Amino acid sequence: MLHEVYPNVITIAEDVSGMPTLCRPVHEGGVGFDYRLSMAIPDMWIKMLKEQDDSEWDLGHVVHTLTDRRHQERSIAYVESHDQALVGDKTLAFWLMDKEMCKQDVICLDWSDKQMISCQTCLPSLPSLTEDWPCTR
Repeated sequence: MLHEVYPNVITIAEDVSGMPTLCRPVHEGGVGFDYRLSMAIPDMWIKMLKEQDDSEWDLGHVVHTLTDRRHQERSIAYVESHDQALVGDKTLAFWLMDKEMCKQDVICLDWSDKQMISCQTCLPSLPSLTEDWPCTR
């Protein structure tokens, strides 16, 4: 109905059920949303940061999660979720740098802290780069 009233509207579904017809046009028997939020992606990043050292990350799992989409279903991938904020979870940056980011005198950080922050500021590049990957071929 929205597309009939507002032809240029873009609709986005937040759904974790995996409903097959959610993003199919109404004339095909679908619900008619244009995009689905890829909610497994931010959950994957936070779970990996909480439970694994970065050297233990399974890149096959990362690739599978990033590409696990239905054929011709457009999706929006993102790194952080508003659900994480609602339950009081940390942001991605805080999971990566945590207490080192909160030290009062950054100039007085010892070498190991500076090295750790340098390394941890590179890690967000991986999820951020993947946000722009096309999920539909």
